[in-house]
Amino acid sequence: MDESLTERLMTATRQELARTLSALCAEVGAAESSILLPANDTDLLFFASSNPALMRPDVPLVPINASFSGIAFRTGQTIAVADAASQTQHYKAIDERVASRTREFAAIPCAERSVLGVLTLVNRAARDADAPAPFSMAELRRAETFATEMAHAIGLIPGLVGTGARDTDHMGALDADFVDDLASLTQAERRVVQALVSALIENRGE
Repeated sequence: MDESLTERLMTATRQELARTLSALCAEVGAAESSILLPANDTDLLFFASSNPALMRPDVPLVPINASFSGIAFRTGQTIAVADAASQTQHYKAIDERVASRTREFAAIPCAERSVLGVLTLVNRAARDADAPAPFSMAELRRAETFATEMAHAIGLIPGLVGTGARDTDHMGALDADFVDDLASLTQAERRVVQALVSALIENRGE
């Protein structure tokens, strides 16, 4: 069965975010990074990840009231620990899903006026097994900057996906305000919008 336009938009957005997350990992020395969004009032879901295993539909939801990511989402504060799996706040079902123990971990809220999602950094890409190396303040600040850059784009996702199908026939009507808005986007935000536009164009060609 062919994918609907909404499904294509979601897939394009998730894939573009996954590539951006991989670039962030290279910058801060993380093994993997993900963006979690609220699935409902009690859980977060993995929307995008540099780890393909966490992009599958059968990945467990992460409880907001029983996880480090949930704490960051509820409080709007960055959480960083050196050995997450040894602490009760760590949600171990994800470790079981990817068959890997979470050691170094950071959860950073993606927020504009409110918290929209959570960015996570998981494990060092290269580490001494006997010497935990938590993410440094400089690395956390870079991740916080990234989370801030992505917050606006994340906030646009529901509206873009929800209205994309009916707005497809009006893509040529770019007024001056819209062009100004595009010009004001950060590089990270433009990559997300570009992925969405590419999905729309592909849909029109069929």
